[in-house]
Amino acid sequence: MHIDGWTILLQAVNFLILVWLLRRFLYRPVLAVIAERQAATERVRTEGEGARQAAEAARRDLEAQRITLSAERDRLIAAARAEAEAERTALLEKARAEADRALKEARDRLAEERAQALAALRRQAAELGTALAAHLLRDVPTDALTRPLLGEACAAVEALSSAQRHALANGEEPVPVCVVAADILPAEDATRASDRLAAALGRPVALDVVEDTSLIAGVELHFAHSVVRRSWKQALAEAKEEMTRHDSARLDVDAVA
Repeated sequence: MHIDGWTILLQAVNFLILVWLLRRFLYRPVLAVIAERQAATERVRTEGEGARQAAEAARRDLEAQRITLSAERDRLIAAARAEAEAERTALLEKARAEADRALKEARDRLAEERAQALAALRRQAAELGTALAAHLLRDVPTDALTRPLLGEACAAVEALSSAQRHALANGEEPVPVCVVAADILPAEDATRASDRLAAALGRPVALDVVEDTSLIAGVELHFAHSVVRRSWKQALAEAKEEMTRHDSARLDVDAVA
């Protein structure tokens, strides 16, 4: 086989020219297209990464907002519950206060009605006792009741101190004394009383006798500034007053209890 050197040289030159032509007119555009596509791919990848990061950031923001909203919801629910509990407590306290006030008003009203009823009963009892005493003593002889009570009235004057008897006399002579009796006073009883009072006061007495059936039985000695009472009217009044004090004390104890 004969190899021609010029042929080989020409083929090498043709190859080099072909390579130069391919490089100039084919390889560079292809490389440019490849580079452009790589750049586009990188751009798309970068944009995708940015979008992914933005989506991740948005997800984190949404998660944070969800947590914040959940916490705010829990806070609002707790605040609403606390407000409802406070309102319930206030309503209960108000209802309890109103119930206590109503109970107190009812108790006060019952106590007042009870006191009024007891006062009415006491008045009725006193009136009934007075009427009964007057009825029972209607036919009793005067000296059976009035005379002993007149003696007690004179004894009460005699039991006073000297200064008190001097005050009763009031510096007058004769000393005016009005004897109020439940019945007509016999003359001997009036004379006896006048002598005892004159001896007790140390000066004469001008006795004036007046009848007052409301005394039921007994007498009253009226001096210038004092009265000595010994009568069933006084006894009934004292009994009524004692009954009133007893009932008042019992009502006070009940109120405290």
